[in-house]
Amino acid sequence: MLGEILSLVAAFGWVGSSIFLEKASKEVGTLAVNLIRLLLAMVFLGIITNMRRGMILPFDANRESLKFLSISGLFGLFLGDFFLFKAYINIGSRITLLVMTFSPIAVSILSFFLLGEKIELVKILGMLLTILGIIIVILKKKSDKKFSKIGLLYSGLAMFGESLGVVFTRIGSVHYDSFATIQVRTIPAILAFILYISFKSEWRNIKVGISNKKGMLYITLGTIIATIGVTSIVEAMKY
Repeated sequence: MLGEILSLVAAFGWVGSSIFLEKASKEVGTLAVNLIRLLLAMVFLGIITNMRRGMILPFDANRESLKFLSISGLFGLFLGDFFLFKAYINIGSRITLLVMTFSPIAVSILSFFLLGEKIELVKILGMLLTILGIIIVILKKKSDKKFSKIGLLYSGLAMFGESLGVVFTRIGSVHYDSFATIQVRTIPAILAFILYISFKSEWRNIKVGISNKKGMLYITLGTIIATIGVTSIVEAMKY
């Protein structure tokens, strides 16, 4: 039962953070939101892990955890979130999150091939029902002026990146602290965004984003809620 409750908390965290981070993306741009929120998350997580474990950073992570959680961070927190925030701008959080509901299905399929997990008949029926619901809403939205094919593509890529991130997190987070797990995932994602921003020469826009008080408020609120949600899903996977 605890696993189900934590999963529900994660779902509310995902929805709540998306509302604030969509607003932040429109205020300061997607790259600024991605980098700033990850840096803020590391600060929040560092405070929590210092209180819980006496360590600001995950110095005790073994090589196996570092490998899989780093891969998870690159897929989920870098590539997945990179396209996620672009989708927010193009089609909004409502349709983006609708596409993201396909993520548990993708995780089940990827786990079947990568982890050898079984998919029961009742789960297959649930997957088909979810897919049907997504198709109905997306087809209906074609008449909406805001509907964007590129936005739909972005949300699909975000969903795939997040799903791969979840699978590799499951492999690397076994018997390891949930907050420290998120730290290990976050560090390579931050480095990847720094390299990308430097390559695109976007640091001026990052500075402008930091000076936007309204945008920073949205990022801070979204990051706090997202951190609770992501930590909850990591803990839920252990149950």
